[in-house]
Amino acid sequence: MFDEALKMEDVHLAYRDLAGAMFSKPRILGYFRRIETDPQKELFSNVNLTVKRGETICIGGPSGQGKSALLRVIAGLTRPTRGNIYYFGEFIPPEKLTALEVAKRKVGMVFQNGALISNLRVRDNIALPQRYHKMGSPAEIEEKVNMAMDLMRVRDEADLFPHMLSMGMQKRVAIARSWAMDPKLLLMDEPTAGLDNYNRRNLLPLIDNMRTLFKTTIIIVTHDLMISKELGCNICFLHRKTLTEPKPFDYWLNSDSEISRELFRDLRNSG
Repeated sequence: MFDEALKMEDVHLAYRDLAGAMFSKPRILGYFRRIETDPQKELFSNVNLTVKRGETICIGGPSGQGKSALLRVIAGLTRPTRGNIYYFGEFIPPEKLTALEVAKRKVGMVFQNGALISNLRVRDNIALPQRYHKMGSPAEIEEKVNMAMDLMRVRDEADLFPHMLSMGMQKRVAIARSWAMDPKLLLMDEPTAGLDNYNRRNLLPLIDNMRTLFKTTIIIVTHDLMISKELGCNICFLHRKTLTEPKPFDYWLNSDSEISRELFRDLRNSG
């Protein structure tokens, strides 16, 4: 258990428990339509997942299957209907499973839209959580911010505001802000969404640097199945309301499973 960053046992989430969760407007409207008809219905059930320290893993699947909701459960932003979750071997009782308690275990999250503060420059966006939590002297925070900017290669943009950045740069800044908090487990929601091929190719090695240089455990929710191949990590899928066992990209590419036939058809044809 001591080498486990995350362990989920028999985790369930009903639609009614999304009522207090923050999602994008189109997504939450779709969920609420189903809540109105059957609030007891489960978005996912019997989810079991073990992620080792320093491991990167992807979670894929079609839209509307609950991938982002699962990530929010791990982050403590949405409380599961039932089930047990362990962080680095420590169990958090369901009634205490909050974003604050999870964050105390050094779990960070990068949201799909970046969630940068529009009136703060890049360096101040990255420093904001550290200053809020008083994580060192001004000089120590500045040093950590500079390290984060160097890691994500945004030092030249330090004094720019978010609206002056490309989407690719905004993603890098959001990741730098999370990394500066020293997460042992980093959750990433669609990090390559909306990026062109150039920015995507530049971002993935930077993400992988966190694993190789700092042994950060990373869980990536994504529609971009090639991330698993390019990062050399396992991928699992939310399918029929449960989570499959993590397997390498090539396993799924060559499998005759329903998931492979549905999601890997275009990749097989392109090969």
